[in-house]
Amino acid sequence: MSDDRFDQLFLAIGLEWNKAKKAIKLAENIDGEVVIPAIFELRYAGRRLVEAWTSRSSDIDTSLALLKDAKFDCHRARHDAIDAATSKMVGDMNVAVEFLSAGVIIKLFPSFSEFYGSLLEVRERIAISREDRQNRDKIYDTIQNVDLDRLATLYRQFKSCEPLESVMSNQVHILRR
Repeated sequence: MSDDRFDQLFLAIGLEWNKAKKAIKLAENIDGEVVIPAIFELRYAGRRLVEAWTSRSSDIDTSLALLKDAKFDCHRARHDAIDAATSKMVGDMNVAVEFLSAGVIIKLFPSFSEFYGSLLEVRERIAISREDRQNRDKIYDTIQNVDLDRLATLYRQFKSCEPLESVMSNQVHILRR
């Protein structure tokens, strides 16, 4: 049985899946670890896709409901990945400021103020999205499409700043003792 609603929703899920995978990969590159909650969400989406596919000829309403759930799982996967990436960046910035001071960091990494301010602004929008459920996905779309790549670039520049890397590595080594 062919149903345009099923086909359109299935294609929309493919787009959301790809957005989630992109955000997950970016978060993995930033954190150096797999974002397990995001992977679990895609796993749930995959299970719902299979269930929707197998039930579509016998119960299209159930099948459509499963596809809607799968799409929502993809949204949550993307949100988890963006949360993990921005949280890691904020954590590293906070450690740097705690051990070195903002003044020292600015001397070594002149884009610090722009980067840290933008990062805190994004984290604030994430917090707002928790209350504004109707616009949550739009907020995350903006973060992913407008902010995230720029923040990731600045983060890589920060991490590759040799004097900072040396000092941060020494501080982490001292803390682990």
